[in-house]
Amino acid sequence: MDSSTADQVIHRVDSSTLLVEINRPHRANALRRRTIHQLEAQLDAAEASESGPTTLPDNRISSVVITGSSKRFSAGADLATLTGTLEDLIFDDALEQLCRRITHSPLPVVAAVEGACFGAAVDLAWARDAVVVSEEARFALPSTRLGILYNPRSVARLHSRLGSSTLRRLMVLQQELAGRELSPDSAIVAPTSAAAATAMRLVQQVSADRHAMAATKALLASLDTGAKFDPARWQAQRQPHPPVGRPSKPTVPRLRETSRPRLVLRFSVSAPTERP
Repeated sequence: MDSSTADQVIHRVDSSTLLVEINRPHRANALRRRTIHQLEAQLDAAEASESGPTTLPDNRISSVVITGSSKRFSAGADLATLTGTLEDLIFDDALEQLCRRITHSPLPVVAAVEGACFGAAVDLAWARDAVVVSEEARFALPSTRLGILYNPRSVARLHSRLGSSTLRRLMVLQQELAGRELSPDSAIVAPTSAAAATAMRLVQQVSADRHAMAATKALLASLDTGAKFDPARWQAQRQPHPPVGRPSKPTVPRLRETSRPRLVLRFSVSAPTERP
């Protein structure tokens, strides 16, 4: 079942995967604040599917794939809506909030990129857990040519996930790179026109406890941002807890020398602390 939300994004559910497509063909899928808010609303609905009925046709979503059309992922920020004033920071803030939501989502989120992926769309793609790109996909960050200084949080995220060398080629040398030129560490390369199908197969192979997934992604996100790593904090999340409604026993039963205790891990999630 396909559905549309004010022609900004469309979505469908395949098995337990939510496929969300940026849908602004008349503007080369350029991003506006409205588009960003609708993408975030789709992510909210997917995450809420675990606890009860949502606006989605299936009540349980285990993964998300975000893509564009077969010709282009997105041309980046819609320059027609930007004014060159401080009001443009509102767009920056909205994009950063969406990228953080994706990074910290308890669900695996993968981007599938065909065609052009420029500017802000590059940041959006690499906020995911993985990026599947077609061999002929094209990537560019024309910030210095346009006289734009990107959000430093965006640059830091791309530096961590794309790598310094690739980011310098995009931002400093203003090179346009093809998908096949990207490092295997930064993207999964698929045949042309197969990015979305490859991404769907990738996430549908995942089988994980949602709480464990959320805790793991929170830890990885904190490491990405260079936040101070506190092993004791994360170790505390690994301690076994008694089942809900059953009090813990004050004593530990004696074990035979040949037996080994079985450790059952239960996770709780808290937002990572970022370096100021």
